Amino acid sequence: MTLIDWLWAIPVFGLLIFIHELGHFAVAKFFGIRVHEFALGFGPVVVGFDRGETRYALRAIPLGGFVRMAGMDETEQDDPRGFNQKPILARSLTIAAGPIMNLVLASVLFSLLIYHVGVTLPDPVLGGVLTECSVQVGDEVKSQPCPAATAGLKAGDRILAINGTPVAEWSDILRIVGSSDGSPIAFTIQRGEASEEITIQPIQQEGRFVVGITPSTGRGSFFQALKDGPAYTVTYTKAVAGGLLDAITGRTKMDVSGPVGITREIATQASQGLDNLITLTALLSINLGIFNLLPIPALDGSRLVFMLVELVRGRRVDPQRENMVHFTGFVLLLGLIMVVTYFDLFGR
Repeated sequence: MTLIDWLWAIPVFGLLIFIHELGHFAVAKFFGIRVHEFALGFGPVVVGFDRGETRYALRAIPLGGFVRMAGMDETEQDDPRGFNQKPILARSLTIAAGPIMNLVLASVLFSLLIYHVGVTLPDPVLGGVLTECSVQVGDEVKSQPCPAATAGLKAGDRILAINGTPVAEWSDILRIVGSSDGSPIAFTIQRGEASEEITIQPIQQEGRFVVGITPSTGRGSFFQALKDGPAYTVTYTKAVAGGLLDAITGRTKMDVSGPVGITREIATQASQGLDNLITLTALLSINLGIFNLLPIPALDGSRLVFMLVELVRGRRVDPQRENMVHFTGFVLLLGLIMVVTYFDLFGR
């Protein structure tokens, strides 16, 4: 990895934070809430300017951002355009807009990626042949040459039949190979004008047999990409939420990375190409959106919980008490970040 790979963390973090805070800011402005400051980062102001009633600032510690609205501080409760003076629907939408914008960003990134990379074509033609495959050996995951590459399959080969069964679509290959018992499989292929039979023995990955081949792709329509991007976001959001639930309930081990670990992963993916970096950015945006919806003090989810309590009780929780809860949560989150960062730097 080069220095440029590591520096990609700056625009990635900046984009995720900016989009999140822009959601809060835009909806607050829509409902006429007075916004004192739109800031990226915390701590001392590095650079800033005023436009209208709002100050826009870049602060020294790039670990988040905030939109400071009138009426959120217990000492400023009488501003008629304050956050606290707005109906509960307007306030809840303003808070929820940040995480929602992270999911919108993920959808846009997936759509761009799908349009650029293309979509899987149904034809049973090899788009690529993997050279290395990962297999589980005891408690370790090891790499070994993929069976297809060892057997001599090449990109562009058309699969005509498997074990004598004609193949019409790529899904037929996945079904036949995936459900095999690991015994050698006879692939009838067409290469140019000639056809031949190649025998390959699949290997098992995550309970499914594979040989190490990828489908051919072609650029889809722009409008199809716009449709598929949100669909990918929904799929990954369900997977992330399910994984988080499994970790909370103890079914799986929780794996948490801090700014250092995430920066390392950004650099790794950047070194492997822009497509990988875009995919990671979309996944990080989904994770950020879901994380902020958790009912943890100082996060958007906690503020939404307080509004739910207000809706049930018919009156607001005392602002001073609510702000103390959020402040305590913020301090604890900073402590957690420091602990996770230590383990990211010095090992777990």
